[in-house]
Amino acid sequence: MNEKKKQIWKLFLKKEKSINQIQDLILNYENEFPEDVDLYLMKMWFFSEENKVQQAIEIGEEALRKDPYLLEIHIKLAEAYECQSKYMNAYKHYCISKLLASYAGDKKVHNDCEQASKRAMERMEQLIAYLPEEQKTFLIQDMIPAFLGYEKNQFGYKEKRFRSFDSMGGEYYYENEEAKKYVGMYHEPIYITTEKDAVHWRVEFQQVVETTYLKLPDTVEKWIVPIAAEKENTTQWIETENGNVPVIQHNDKSFYYYCVGGGREIVSSGLCYVGRPIPVQNEGNKKKLVLNVFVDGLAQVLLTKDRFSQLMPNTAKYFDKGMVCKQTYSSGEWTYPSIAGFMSGLTTSHHMMFHNEIDWKLPETSKTLLEYFHEEGYYTSVFSGDWRIIPSYGYARGCDRFIYQLQHAGFSVEKMVGSVINEIEALKEVNQFVWMSLGDLHDIADEMELPTSVQTHLKIEDRAYRAGSKTSVKQKHDAAKQHQYEQMLQYMDRYLGMLFSYLEHTYKENEIVVALFSDHGQGYLIPENGQFLGPERTNVAFMFRDGQYKGETGEVMSSLDYTAVMCKLAGITYQEKQGAEGRTPRTFGGDGRRWALTESLHPNDFYRAALVSEQYRFYFCNQMPVRYDGRFELGDFTICLTDKRGKEVHVEEVEQECLNIIMNQIAHLLIY
Repeated sequence: MNEKKKQIWKLFLKKEKSINQIQDLILNYENEFPEDVDLYLMKMWFFSEENKVQQAIEIGEEALRKDPYLLEIHIKLAEAYECQSKYMNAYKHYCISKLLASYAGDKKVHNDCEQASKRAMERMEQLIAYLPEEQKTFLIQDMIPAFLGYEKNQFGYKEKRFRSFDSMGGEYYYENEEAKKYVGMYHEPIYITTEKDAVHWRVEFQQVVETTYLKLPDTVEKWIVPIAAEKENTTQWIETENGNVPVIQHNDKSFYYYCVGGGREIVSSGLCYVGRPIPVQNEGNKKKLVLNVFVDGLAQVLLTKDRFSQLMPNTAKYFDKGMVCKQTYSSGEWTYPSIAGFMSGLTTSHHMMFHNEIDWKLPETSKTLLEYFHEEGYYTSVFSGDWRIIPSYGYARGCDRFIYQLQHAGFSVEKMVGSVINEIEALKEVNQFVWMSLGDLHDIADEMELPTSVQTHLKIEDRAYRAGSKTSVKQKHDAAKQHQYEQMLQYMDRYLGMLFSYLEHTYKENEIVVALFSDHGQGYLIPENGQFLGPERTNVAFMFRDGQYKGETGEVMSSLDYTAVMCKLAGITYQEKQGAEGRTPRTFGGDGRRWALTESLHPNDFYRAALVSEQYRFYFCNQMPVRYDGRFELGDFTICLTDKRGKEVHVEEVEQECLNIIMNQIAHLLIY
């Protein structure tokens, strides 16, 4: 902490203090250190001293939009809400503070916040007793259930249900206090399991209406209606041109899909959860299908022209009629921060989804990939087996249907491809946007059991035990793992070939957009003494097919550009330079970018960054550990500038340009 900051805090702690003097010092400090997030805390203290509680709250909420892990801000917010008798909000921030204090290693604050949260809850219960009956009913029936539902994942900061045996099916899932979706079982085989978690079976998230009656609009000829019944053997009386037809839903809490005529009625014998009816129509000005194929951990460095056709012949053949972007770099070094960048166009230090144990979500102010397509009238679906791609991260925004099962438990490539083909075929007459996640390459770094056809093509030497890192990100060069990886690519490609064959037989070239892309490469591909953020880890697969753009390009792109490219190919206007850092590449008719940035922001590790241009690679490493909240001191950092072949060079103006970019990027993370 610098001396000027210390002086301000000393004045705050005095019994007799000059508010005007403190205000002047804060203003002077802000002029000198405008990016210091501690300014938010100073201002909150100042407004609290002035009894301007609402202004203190507004400052605190603004601070959390910049860094959601600021412990002191959460505590001050809790205190401010408590002053306003808004005990639910106070309780929420005390609970979050308790969680953050455990990562900060502050037992006293943890215990204090635990007691304060209990106090806030007790006061809320006392307050409810004195409310008018109408307000009391609203609280008990609506607000409190939503609040408690959101508390299950500690208000977005700790979501475990997507990788545990906690029950989810047949319940509401709260993305926040206001947004909820019903969780149905996806084609549940009740004769096998009665479990309702996302490990044993797939779950399906949809926004629903609870009802026993539905009348469809007559604006279109046909509708597809998803319905989940509360109880087994519920009868649906569906109106047809031949009268009412009884249909029995044998399974409870599982969505059934009905094709029903416009203007018709559905009457249920019991309570049902009805998803958004889907109009069966293709709008000619839209693509019939926009398919996003995400392959976790697919390194571009192995997909050179000859190797691509050897390792993934079906994929190479399919995208031979598309555009293959060979110089695209991920914004993050592992899945969680990198996918957040794909979805939002924000860098890691701006979306702040970086911590390996504390969760968060995309900023509400950032328009996501799915929201762009949903707002244009596409029916949007996500198929995910990756517990780093889940609804609570903001990925359910703009999503009509989110289907999930933990990949290792049953949503590997062979099941995923079959499910996606089924989805596309089911809604073939609808303009649809589909995201599918393939995580099978992670099985190698995670040392999981590999498919039989992979095992039988490996030498025994390639399966010898080697003690490795606890995390896949930090694994060292390993030729054996590379051989496993190459065999797994061929395995996955066989199933992708089925998908691509289906697409070619079902759609005309200009009717669809298909993208295949990845979030990061692999640490075990980096040679000894190679850069941590070298191309083996950061240069990712990035290819598209839309019937128009064809060939290969060496233009430098960022994974942040993904949403911009997809919007361009679908004829959707992308809000470039309006908060997001995604850019439309020159290859696709935009202005492109000079540098592609990759960041490694991870608790207890050094902050690292890499910048890549058409001519250079620049590497930065700050040798001070990152705290739990993403902040760090600027220490003795190292830099390295190389040409594209990896040979170290010294070009002062380029080095300074890169340093300026990185210093601007991390200004709000520095401890001043």
